[in-house]
Amino acid sequence: MKMKGIRYIVVSVALVSIALVGCSRFEEEDLFEESAALRIEHNAEKLQEILVNAPYGWVMQYYTGRGVAVFEGFNLFAKFEKGGKVTLAGNHRYLRNGNANKYTECASLYELIREDGLVLAFNTWNDVLTPFVDPVSYWAAPNNLLKDGEGMQGDQNLVVMSMREDEIICRGERYDALIRLVKADCDWQTYINDTKAMKERITNSFIDSYYITDGIDTMYYVGLRNGRYRLSERVNNPLRVDSISCCFTPTGFRNERVDTLGRHIFQEFKLNEDASALVSEDGHVQVFATWDNYIVNVRNTTWNFNQDQLSDEQKNLLEQINTELYAFNKNYSLASIGLGRSTGSGAVRGLVLTFYVNTAKSKTNTAGLSLTTNCPSYGKMEILYGADEKADGNLTNLNKKSNIEEVVRQFAASISGTYDIIPNDYFLPTGCELHAVDGSGDYILE
Repeated sequence: MKMKGIRYIVVSVALVSIALVGCSRFEEEDLFEESAALRIEHNAEKLQEILVNAPYGWVMQYYTGRGVAVFEGFNLFAKFEKGGKVTLAGNHRYLRNGNANKYTECASLYELIREDGLVLAFNTWNDVLTPFVDPVSYWAAPNNLLKDGEGMQGDQNLVVMSMREDEIICRGERYDALIRLVKADCDWQTYINDTKAMKERITNSFIDSYYITDGIDTMYYVGLRNGRYRLSERVNNPLRVDSISCCFTPTGFRNERVDTLGRHIFQEFKLNEDASALVSEDGHVQVFATWDNYIVNVRNTTWNFNQDQLSDEQKNLLEQINTELYAFNKNYSLASIGLGRSTGSGAVRGLVLTFYVNTAKSKTNTAGLSLTTNCPSYGKMEILYGADEKADGNLTNLNKKSNIEEVVRQFAASISGTYDIIPNDYFLPTGCELHAVDGSGDYILE
């Protein structure tokens, strides 16, 4: 895959006023319909109306810092009233007084300041917002003043960059973080619950790296679950790493800033209809979890073959394995066969037999034969069997009183090949289908 870097695009808006001075004794017509001050006042009235006219209030996707992802993005909530009162809410980890990670609401004041443009100012203490602005160390608040009094580099004065009925884009007046207010379409607790469910759907502790691709160029996200992830040209030993902050949403996640990959611009990703990928606004850039790498290399449990899908020859081999287990101990019988990691001495990753060790079939043990598995390209698995593959201690022990190892090796040879993988979940698979590239056989692992 061709690797190509990503650059940040920071969009800024400047207001330019032009003064025309004439020498004629005749008064010239004003080129503007209204003065700059009057335009700002009218915009303030419009913004006030937009802020208040939101039955469910606003979701504030809040960021801190000088364009460097030190912290994750935070979903805060705001309900504005005409008299200058605002109620803010959140459940972030920097809430104080024992409220960290607990849903908290707090009322305070806001003001629309008329400067060169409009500034939305939260100008009194608010337990939800002010911890980001407080000039103290976030890890020792409220007693440890951080160098230069920067605290978490949060802003409470937000320069309004653009406004629509359903979206307001702001920039932190001091630290330049981009902050987005989007009109909520449900109550805040529902938004929190839906966002949490989506985060759990697309991130987890087992798979936390992702391909980001436009079909030509490919890079990687690592650490998305933290809301502050690394972007690089490869997962291991990257040459360059960019840190990016994002906010999770009920449909996916949104980065603080606009990025590019190849010729395509993106900022927000939403889960597509078949839940196989997260797709950018125009559909050109997609994010895929590295589920294929997880299936091939990282899985710590055993996924068993659905025996109904095996060939007649393979079913006969399983019957022979069961016979050999009985030959070793009349209480033993085969429970399943799959791919994973054995649990006996000299544990191996590869083909794993799970067998019962009592007639009640209430206790099991495993025996394993190593196999080489590779991920030759996205969504493919290569299973390689060679005569020198290692048997674990349990398989070697079973073979002392039976001929089981030879039969297991025959089964291993029968599944050797290259397969297309279809997972049962594209973000945390618990099983998959394997379709042989050469058409020699298909399997279901579950």
